[in-house]
Amino acid sequence: MVASAFRCLNRHVDWHRLQFWLAVANLAALRVDLRRFNLFDTAPGSVPHALPAGGDPRCCRTADGSFNDLKAPAMGQAGARFGRNVPIAETWGEAEPALLDPDLRLISRKLLARREFVPASSINLLAAGWVQFMLHDWFDHGPNAPTNPIRIPLTDADDWPDRTMEVPRTGPDPTRGRDEQGRPATFLNTETHWWDASQIYGSSAERQERVRRHPGTGRPLPDGKLHLEAGRLPPDEAGIELAGMNRNWWLGLSVMHTLFAREHNAICDRLKIEYPDQDGEWLFQKARLINAALLAKIHTVEWTPAMLDTPELRFGMRGNWWGALGEDYFLANGRFSDNEIVSGIPGAPAEHHGVPYAITEEFVAVYRMHPLLPDDFDFRALENGRSLKACGLEEVVGRRVSALYDEVPLVDAIYSLGTSHPGALVLHNYPNALRHLTRQDSGCLGDMAVIDVLRDRERGVPRYCRFRRLLGMRSPGSFDELSDNPVWARELTEVYGDVEKVDLMVGMLAETPPRGFAFSDTAFRVFILMASRRLESDRFFTTDYRPEVYTEAGMDWIDRNGMRSVLLRHFPALAPQLDRIKNAFQPWPGH
Repeated sequence: MVASAFRCLNRHVDWHRLQFWLAVANLAALRVDLRRFNLFDTAPGSVPHALPAGGDPRCCRTADGSFNDLKAPAMGQAGARFGRNVPIAETWGEAEPALLDPDLRLISRKLLARREFVPASSINLLAAGWVQFMLHDWFDHGPNAPTNPIRIPLTDADDWPDRTMEVPRTGPDPTRGRDEQGRPATFLNTETHWWDASQIYGSSAERQERVRRHPGTGRPLPDGKLHLEAGRLPPDEAGIELAGMNRNWWLGLSVMHTLFAREHNAICDRLKIEYPDQDGEWLFQKARLINAALLAKIHTVEWTPAMLDTPELRFGMRGNWWGALGEDYFLANGRFSDNEIVSGIPGAPAEHHGVPYAITEEFVAVYRMHPLLPDDFDFRALENGRSLKACGLEEVVGRRVSALYDEVPLVDAIYSLGTSHPGALVLHNYPNALRHLTRQDSGCLGDMAVIDVLRDRERGVPRYCRFRRLLGMRSPGSFDELSDNPVWARELTEVYGDVEKVDLMVGMLAETPPRGFAFSDTAFRVFILMASRRLESDRFFTTDYRPEVYTEAGMDWIDRNGMRSVLLRHFPALAPQLDRIKNAFQPWPGH
């Protein structure tokens, strides 16, 4: 009834224009509606699943994400299908010629290409590194199809070196059966769907063994630790730093992976002191649980409020973790109730809301945030602000990251990211370096702006107006309604002609977000659904978020730490900057 009342209200007034408590209640009602109307399962029926070799899945996370739900062990594991946030009948991928309409390179050149850098002044570049760090935990579509690429014809006015741009198609789903013919295509997630820090530890037993293995002995390091060399990640065979997931590598990912690999080892040291009789495997598994939960906490109560900086979202996201009674009450008294609104999701009963848990294609789509990356970087010394190196984006990606540290020590790189702004998520701000990028996976030249738009069309993500209607939002009837910027409205008209054709990513970059938001209200609708779902479906954040599984020391570690304390533990020289800010993802003071 409450959700229905707010549904009627939102036909006339957006939630973010209401007074504080009404806005908070409206957000809660929106989440109820989204859980009811926007969760759809794409997977076939459950299949028998063998117990993993070694370890007890009741008290530790498996390498591939299986057995998180003990009654449905394949749910959310690596290789499981992406779900959907729109009805399955709405998810047919587009085929040529509609797949190429409007012209993808025209969209890239006329609407997305960065003309001049537009900064997101409320956050720092660590926030950009963090979000990709999290995305690598949650999803990856894996290798593209090796044959039959999508061929995009180019006009003579295009400055691309060839007259046809070829983009490999998304890899097919080999698990589809004959009975699924005549249904929209499905796609597999090669990473675990859970919030389990798989980007650090890997989504397979083989990858996990690699990040733990000592190169000299070939065996896992003692005391459950991850392998580091002089405090840094060692290189893999391609010269890129070795991690659980190291595709699309750049400096921001390197910083986050290094920081939380160190944090894992620090947790192992604490557990070894508290529980000296436990072996290295036990220490590793418990440290992974603790580290993953700390990441989830930082994302919930620090990164998200930095990106969505309003009183309602600060209250709501802290409520997701600690409940409406707040952090002080929780730390002093523990949970008051099993109700997630009162005492937060961690420790509440697990809940799938009638649909097996999975990351969704629409979630992938709304997290297309490449404009966060600048084209140019300026690295400065923490000690005195002296310039160390100025370079382009192409010099802070792939194997070049390790070479960069020869000129810019890691602590100075972190300081420089903390005192620099990412790009704003708006039109005309897509990094030009990514629009002419030699891809790490194939070595081919590509336009990531084209690929971002194309992937949504290919994977059956509805276009902007239809997408909003399917989320229960009002849809713009004209380009002037879509964007408050009259120049953008005119440019959109020239490229698309029909507002119904506007692609999701383009529409989200064109719309005016709520005040304090770094991304659109459209993206936010999927966020408020899936941000809670990633916690409430996960046994290790709900039923088994308790000392018997995490240890008393582990629960204390999670409760008492955040991004600021993690940075200070491993880089104490950052104290003068961090002591002057409340949130590590907001701009740091410089010299």
